[in-house]
Amino acid sequence: MTTTQKAQKLRGKVALWASILVVFVVAILLVMILVKPSGPPEPSTPVAVESPKDEGGCNVPAGDTSAKPAMPKDLRWKAEKGWTWPVSDTYGPTKTKDGYGVCFARSPLGAALTAVSLNASSNTVGLKEAIELYVMESPGKAVYRSTLSESSKASTPVTYSGFIVDSFTPDEAQLTLVIATDKTDTGYAGIPQTFRWVDGDWKLKVLDDGKLFAGQSVTPRAGQFVTWGGTNG
Repeated sequence: MTTTQKAQKLRGKVALWASILVVFVVAILLVMILVKPSGPPEPSTPVAVESPKDEGGCNVPAGDTSAKPAMPKDLRWKAEKGWTWPVSDTYGPTKTKDGYGVCFARSPLGAALTAVSLNASSNTVGLKEAIELYVMESPGKAVYRSTLSESSKASTPVTYSGFIVDSFTPDEAQLTLVIATDKTDTGYAGIPQTFRWVDGDWKLKVLDDGKLFAGQSVTPRAGQFVTWGGTNG
């Protein structure tokens, strides 16, 4: 092959690679034009976010997190040993552990359902075991535990009327459990309680002196609390 022929062949290869490079660059520019917006971005449309689920394997939907949540359609009353209390297969308890209801929604309703389950189970299943399960570990729990004895007896059944949401965050719920009574002028008594979200479920927070309640009882009137049974107070 002559020098002239070699030069022509080299120029041919250069031209071929140059053509390929041009096609490659054009392809990149075309993609950039198609992908990159030519003007300011359009405002994004809000996307509905699914209710957060709890941790610890319970997977309970939070549902309504307002101060006056509507009652779920599957709310029903469980009866045992003269006691009746509200439960929901959707918001809690959704599981059982050693005969006690567990796994509640991370919402005011979930905390309120925990409160009634704690109270009712303490009287129908066992007080000491209920305290161990439903009460978070703290110096106050140790104090309360020391007051328990084998002779601790169940209380007289009460009527659960509803609850008041005093404050709520995903990590702490302060509420007042309302029961019916003929010993107040309003016909109701309210027991303030504080629940903390611990290891994927609600746990009662006990005061350092061992008191289960977060303050003095109150006497709410009808219409001042959320009622069980499908209507708001």
